[in-house]
Amino acid sequence: MTLRILLASSMVLFISTQMQSLIAAEGSPYVMAEQAPPCECVEHSCKLVPETKKIMKTVYEVQEVPYCLKKLPPLCSLFHHHGCDCEMCAECQCPRYKKVLVKKEIVCKEICTSKCVVEEHRMPCQPCDSCCK
Repeated sequence: MTLRILLASSMVLFISTQMQSLIAAEGSPYVMAEQAPPCECVEHSCKLVPETKKIMKTVYEVQEVPYCLKKLPPLCSLFHHHGCDCEMCAECQCPRYKKVLVKKEIVCKEICTSKCVVEEHRMPCQPCDSCCK
């Protein structure tokens, strides 16, 4: 039992001497009050700022988009007409057009309004325990 106590106390002594030498090599872990940076007190206030609000309107329009249609196999092409006057490639029929719905948002008018914005004011203040931690 006494051997365990002697081993534990020698380990504690060894670790404490190692920590002291480490602290001496790196410098003091505590900062002196004179070296501490000055405190800044932060205050907030509201301010009205002019703003323009855009009134948007949704508009829909139709566009025709050309696309190629692959030729049908020879057996199916017997039932379709061949009277196309356009210049076409060997794999496609005449260009076709499909209708695509396009959604756009346009600005109808702009209204001048104001909004409230929070401003932050930083000022040097006296060092205290509440703001300098």
